Amino acid sequence: MVYEHKVIRDSIHGDIKIEGLIIDLLETPELQRLYNIKQLGLAHLVFPGAHHTRLEHSLGTYNIAFKAANLLELDKNDTELITCAALLHDIGHGPFSHTLESILRSTLDADHVDLTEKLILGEYDIFCSEEKEFITSPGVHEILDRNSINQKDVVDIIKGKSHKKQYLSQILNSAIDVDQLDYLIRDAYYTGVAYGIIDIERYLQTLTINSGKLAVRRKGVGVVESILMARALMYSSVYFHKTVRIAELMLSKAIEMIHCANPFDFFKMTDAELVSDMKRMGTFQYKIVTCLKYRKLFKQAYSASFSDLNEQNIDIVKNLENVESRREKEKEIEEILNIPAGHIIIDVPYRELHYAEPRIDQIDIMIIDENDIKTLNEFTPVAGAIKSRTITDWSVMIVTDEKHRDVVSKNAEKLLFG
Repeated sequence: MVYEHKVIRDSIHGDIKIEGLIIDLLETPELQRLYNIKQLGLAHLVFPGAHHTRLEHSLGTYNIAFKAANLLELDKNDTELITCAALLHDIGHGPFSHTLESILRSTLDADHVDLTEKLILGEYDIFCSEEKEFITSPGVHEILDRNSINQKDVVDIIKGKSHKKQYLSQILNSAIDVDQLDYLIRDAYYTGVAYGIIDIERYLQTLTINSGKLAVRRKGVGVVESILMARALMYSSVYFHKTVRIAELMLSKAIEMIHCANPFDFFKMTDAELVSDMKRMGTFQYKIVTCLKYRKLFKQAYSASFSDLNEQNIDIVKNLENVESRREKEKEIEEILNIPAGHIIIDVPYRELHYAEPRIDQIDIMIIDENDIKTLNEFTPVAGAIKSRTITDWSVMIVTDEKHRDVVSKNAEKLLFG
């Protein structure tokens, strides 16, 4: 029997061959929507090449997962589950990817993974109501159902909760997984930084399964070190670059200040739709999207790292990780300094960094050395050193419109710590 197949040319992996079930999934509205969502949100304002999309990353993740399944000699059922999970793992992302997740988390205690779960289980519709009559393609839930793929198993793999076969979850969600491998290499390529040089083939060839868990053979320790180092450097140099962060904070603030906003409505949109809609949401929202369009960004008025602060002030900063506490302090500063609403933004990045990438501190990788099972730390001090490295230069930062920068800078420390 000859199966229909397609070949997609990818900037990172070359030719990616897809067929059968994967073709059907790729044509679903949930995945096609990802063509219009930038992988790195607003990072193109600092790295002009960073216009690649969530769909490209999803295909790349699928490709590496498929290679891993073949090298690990997984059976047909396991291969279908892990490749479906890899392709679908980001379908819940909203406009500009991670940029708006803090809003979803603070209002609904949810994130893009929760929305991905709802889409796969058929509990949530990605369409805006006006679009339904024009799209007849079956959705992800229906395609999985037609092909007798257990949606709950796919969700468990994505969420790292596949207890029956832990190695399946670990392929996609662990200290080093196919998701991270693709985004590190892809994002480094499109941003032009030199930190994402990873020997994927070497890493995959050292993977093995031991007692139902994923492990790396001793000869793969070197490539594991390079992956962990690439991840740490990409987070400090790209994902949490100060200027990228400021742009993201501006967009989040503009949405936060829309009264009666429904987060689900925003998360159904694409990047362009969100920007277009925001221009009609109010004067402040119009200002922010215009400033982003022409790269007229807010400026840093104050910043401090934990090493700059005493214990009392560290406690104050940690309290500002609470959304309501942070908003109250922003309003207080605006009122005292007579600054318009929305023009003071306090950033306390530690908790959000770990929400955005909970794997950032993970180094619990099992190493198989002949007949012994050891931890990565037993072979190299590099992993521990990387884990102890701070990602951002600031533990707290205040940003504001440039015309208010001087007055905020002069008064920030007193107003924050009193």
